[in-house]
Amino acid sequence: KKRPRRRYDEIERMYACSWPGCSKSYGTLNHLNAHVAMQKHGSKRLPAEFKDMRKAWRKAKREEEQRRM
Repeated sequence: KKRPRRRYDEIERMYACSWPGCSKSYGTLNHLNAHVAMQKHGSKRLPAEFKDMRKAWRKAKREEEQRRM
């Protein structure tokens, strides 16, 4: 069985385009890189650039889960 598609408001848009004047952000690095390639907003972004951000996001998520219990 296929998993349900995430609703628009459920997507946590962590991956933001760093191009000046562009306010787009995406839920996956792959989607950000597709945007960057199509709009010619510089070179492809690498996972290492977001390592600290993902670590902080996971920590915040874990703390939120513990508060709910």
